[in-house]
Formats: sequence, C-alpha cells, structure tokens
Amino acid sequence: MGDLSLQRGSQDGKRRTLLDGLSKLVEADGWIWTCAAMDPDRNCPMPINYLFGGINERQATTILDSFSDTTTTDPCNGPLAALVAQGEHFVRTRQQLVSDEEWYESTYTRTYFLRHGIEHPMYAITPLEQGYSAVCLLRVKGRPPFSERQIRIVQIVTSEVRWLSGSNLPSLYAEAVLKLTPRLRSVLALLIEGHSCCQVAGHYHLSPHTVKGYIRDIYRHFEVSSQIALIQLFRDKEPDLFGDLPAITDLNNQ
Repeated sequence: MGDLSLQRGSQDGKRRTLLDGLSKLVEADGWIWTCAAMDPDRNCPMPINYLFGGINERQATTILDSFSDTTTTDPCNGPLAALVAQGEHFVRTRQQLVSDEEWYESTYTRTYFLRHGIEHPMYAITPLEQGYSAVCLLRVKGRPPFSERQIRIVQIVTSEVRWLSGSNLPSLYAEAVLKLTPRLRSVLALLIEGHSCCQVAGHYHLSPHTVKGYIRDIYRHFEVSSQIALIQLFRDKEPDLFGDLPAITDLNNQ
C-alpha cells in the first residue's frame, strides 16, 4: 500500500502493483484479474479486461479462454455462480467449493489447470451490475493449498480496496466488446484510456509488432481508422466515464 500511495499512472498499473504485492504476501505463484460481463447469447460471463502476473501469457490466456469452452465445465462454476448471485464480495479457495475427487477427475481441471502446471486457485470475486470483477490467486502443482490465514488476508485486502474491481469499458458497448477475443478486449481497455502502442506492448509484455496487429483488428471491428476516432466513439456514447482521459489532442504527442 505504501508503494501505491506514491504511484502515478493508470488504474491498471495500480492494480498490478497491488496484486503483485498481495501475491507475495500470501505466497501465491501467480494471479489473474479480470472484469467480466454477461454474454446475453450464452448467459455466461465473458472477460472484458484482464491482467496477470507471476504466470506466463500462455497460462493466463488458457484459463481465460476456458470461459468460451462449451464442451467441458469448471466444477467450481456452480458454487461460484450461487455466491455471485448473493451480490456480496467473497473469497473462496477451490477446496471450499468442490471436493478433491470432483476437482481432480474433471476434464476441465486437467485441460486448463493441471496440464499447465497450476493446481490450487483461490477466488476473490466482487459482483457487478452486469457481471463481476475477480482476482484468482494461483499455486503451481505440488505446493500445498492456501492456509486460513492467507485466505483472511486476501479477504481483507480485496474487500477494502474498492477500486480493484470495475472495468474501464462502457456498458453501452458491452455486446460489441464481447465479440472480441479476451486479448483484444484487454488491449481495447488501454487504448480508450489513451495508451500508445508501445505502452500497451510494455503493459502486456508483447512486441509492438504484435500489438499493432491487435490494434488493426480492433479498428476494423469498430470501423474506425485511428485511436483518436476510437476514443471519440466511446466518449460520445458515455462521456461521464472518461473524465480522467487525456485530451484527444494530447494523443498526437505520444
């Protein structure tokens, strides 16, 4: 928290600092933060924006891509959905949600967790109006589950830091945003905050060449030809969400 008090920059940067520190405090091997909205066609949450740390991009995107898998189901989904429906922030480990037998015998677990070296997730979830914000702290295979003390620490931090939850994307565009891949949604979130291509690349540890390809796909999806036009598109729809954005003319200096 001391580092956060001195930090300047985007909210996602502060989230990263907080979750890196929390991960070390509870001896997690990695973390994922995501803000998900409800997909009206499938009546299930789809990630809009996400960050991760301590794990590699393949591990993070594999877990997030599991949301789109219609052939197998996360055994934790039922208990988590019931808790989200109560409308209150909560923290649960996998062991508190399903039995060892159900977890280890699940095709989902083997495909999206164990195959990629991850064994013990802990979820801190805040229900939102049309979805939820979630932190998933992870431990790799062979390590013990999180302790009761570590669960309490995560409960205190994630419930008290209110800005940790929430998305930077306008709700009026939720349907259009959900048609993007998880990676494109996360890049879009930074673009409409005013981040440049190089800043996005550094944020997600990607090459500028890769990010340029993502940006082209986003522009094509929203039928715009520049970042200025993209920001203006969202600003015109929900101007109140963009009070902290740089002036559009400032983007020319990035």
